[in-house]
Amino acid sequence: MRARINEIPPAEEATWGAVLAILIKTHPNELTYHWTANRKGEPDTYSVIDITEPGEDVEEMRAEISAIVDLVNDVARRDPMDKMVRVDMGLVEVLVD
Repeated sequence: MRARINEIPPAEEATWGAVLAILIKTHPNELTYHWTANRKGEPDTYSVIDITEPGEDVEEMRAEISAIVDLVNDVARRDPMDKMVRVDMGLVEVLVD
């Protein structure tokens, strides 16, 4: 199964990094990922995170990522330095690979 977080704007990098860190902590042995930058250094720079995990339960993976996004967005909302940006689950697509 694969999840892809598409076209992450630079402002959202830290927040998506926190989501990824929780996923890695929760699935240390079975989850693999690749995080790549596109058009690095240009005004329209973005990155993509590809996450691979065994299994075929797309709805379960989507629900888990959604719950983590909600948690991290709540932390971002409370960020006293106002540096974290809340992210949109709409960037995530999950499919059987």
